[in-house]
Amino acid sequence: MHMCQLLFNDRRVVVVLLGVWTVVCCAVFLHIMMIDESPFLAIGPNSKTRLFNVPLDTWPKWWCVAVYTFVSTCIAAFASDSVAPFIVNTVQDHKTRYIPYTKLTCLLIIQVWTTYAVIMGTIGLFVALTQIDFLVIRLAADLIVNFSTTTYFLHDKIYDVVMYRQWERDQGAVRSQAYDDELLDVAIQDIDCGASAKSGTQLLRTTNVPPNDAI
Repeated sequence: MHMCQLLFNDRRVVVVLLGVWTVVCCAVFLHIMMIDESPFLAIGPNSKTRLFNVPLDTWPKWWCVAVYTFVSTCIAAFASDSVAPFIVNTVQDHKTRYIPYTKLTCLLIIQVWTTYAVIMGTIGLFVALTQIDFLVIRLAADLIVNFSTTTYFLHDKIYDVVMYRQWERDQGAVRSQAYDDELLDVAIQDIDCGASAKSGTQLLRTTNVPPNDAI
């Protein structure tokens, strides 16, 4: 259990394992496709390659799909690094009480983002599964944009292992304190509800006492 925890917390080891697994999977499936002469390994226009049942058998068609793949992937990667964290960390996070836009604007942002993700994700999946060159173009665009956005995120970061460990301990203490505060609030609410119910019962009994002249 301790070994799994160390593995989970050391992202360098996890990334190395992911890289090895990716290389192994690519090698295995490439070997299978090469044996069967799969049209997925074709490069450039090919009469066997079809997108939405349309053959990509000319250079204009191929370039159209290639340019679309590169531009669409760049837009998707940039928007994912910009809009998705805003939705998760600002709109959906219960700890964030203030938002920079109106509630209607936030709702529209999420709805447009969801529609875009579903439609463009479906098209991108079909394109990526047509030929290996489109997959390579998509990967290259993703790496370029992610390199730029990650460089922006890392601009003000400082490499310090000791301070990072201290920050992790502080965050754990803050989460623990917040959890204790929530439990205390629940307990106080239960006590208040119990006291209110008891007070209401006593008041009801007092109110229901018949007048002296009726006895």
